[in-house]
Amino acid sequence: MPQFIHRHKSTLAVIFLGFIVAAALNILMLHYHYAQWTNPKVGFWSAFYNRFEISGFDPLTYIAISKWRPLYELSRHPLLSVMVWPLSELNDTLGDVFGINCAIHVAAVFWTLFATASWTLMYLILHRLMALGRCAALLLTLWFFSFSHVMLVVFTPDHMSITLPLLLLTIYLAGLAIQRGHTMPLWQSLTLMFLSAGVTTTNMVKVGCADLMTQWGRKPMAIFRHFIGYLAPLALLAALFFVQQNTTQAEEERTNNALMEKKAARNADFAEQWQHEKAAHEKANANRLIKTQYGTYTSHRIDRGASLVENIFGEGFLLHEDYTLKDANRHRPVLVRYRHWWPYACEAVTVLLFALGLFYGRKNRLVIMTAMMFAFDMTLHVGLEFASADAYIMTAHWAFCIPIAVAALVKTASPRPPVKAAILTAVAILTTVAWVHNMQLIIGHIMR
Repeated sequence: MPQFIHRHKSTLAVIFLGFIVAAALNILMLHYHYAQWTNPKVGFWSAFYNRFEISGFDPLTYIAISKWRPLYELSRHPLLSVMVWPLSELNDTLGDVFGINCAIHVAAVFWTLFATASWTLMYLILHRLMALGRCAALLLTLWFFSFSHVMLVVFTPDHMSITLPLLLLTIYLAGLAIQRGHTMPLWQSLTLMFLSAGVTTTNMVKVGCADLMTQWGRKPMAIFRHFIGYLAPLALLAALFFVQQNTTQAEEERTNNALMEKKAARNADFAEQWQHEKAAHEKANANRLIKTQYGTYTSHRIDRGASLVENIFGEGFLLHEDYTLKDANRHRPVLVRYRHWWPYACEAVTVLLFALGLFYGRKNRLVIMTAMMFAFDMTLHVGLEFASADAYIMTAHWAFCIPIAVAALVKTASPRPPVKAAILTAVAILTTVAWVHNMQLIIGHIMR
């Protein structure tokens, strides 16, 4: 054990730093409506949903941990309710011991572990797979976690917090296979497919992209036989979907409809509001590009260019000072402009570094892999306008491709020290600005 610690002490130090950062952010989150959430005077839905507003994230995990309910949309998150159930059982036990609702404490502990895993995997990808020096790899890791909607998933209980370490693990294992000249073992591919797609169904495409890059150079028939194996986890997820749809989900819908009808019968104003909301929902469904239950939130109503500037590469990286952390589906306009010029300058430098990294890393299979993941998400959020009103909350699903691409740029520039120093200096400035700016606004929002 002492030899292991001595051999890996620098990596362990980086992991410890990531744990401290994640723990500090989750401790900060505990101050957000602490009394109302640990000793709610109303039902858990009212206690959390009426007070929780952090960007466009949902408090569903807090509610489900407090008292387990199948709240997640099965078509997009078929395994999430099952994953949260043990946390709810743990919360019940802790509640008996301490006499309060410990949902926020349970979430803080597990989200700290998820974030530490993401931090560690990002560092290892940059250091071991992209061959950056320790300091450069740590700098790019800090840069990645300075992105506002990556920083937020460190402590906000949403499915992105679970997706991120799973996707980074996929990239790391695929990168190791490429580095060693191997293909990804089928058991790894199928396990990652089942877990990642179980959290968010679109992750199946990203796991497939990673696996495909490890199959590079094999005969088409061998690749086809390998991917036939994916039918097993997909069939299992489909079976779990239909079982839940006809049991727990059906019971949840019946209970909700009965409650709404009972409330509407007692309150004429609520009945009118309910009918208005149903009409608005039907109108939104009529405007969807993909008119199936699996194509929700494709509204086709956002200016794509402005959304890229203000939301995807804007709010996703630097929070706006106006409407800070407000929900675009509730209290925030879909597009908000920054008050000053410097956020746009930071955005331009970030996009430029990213573009150069993609160009200079165009022969690197790890860069190609993550670029494919990025292209898929942009097709969803920009092309199909999936969740277009608040696409920035999905930043953790794809933004890891930026430090990986810039790592390729740094390696290409390594024979020219002034160029390498200029790139790392720009990243250091962007990192410092983002950490200071975003943390100032986040602390102000949570502690008010």
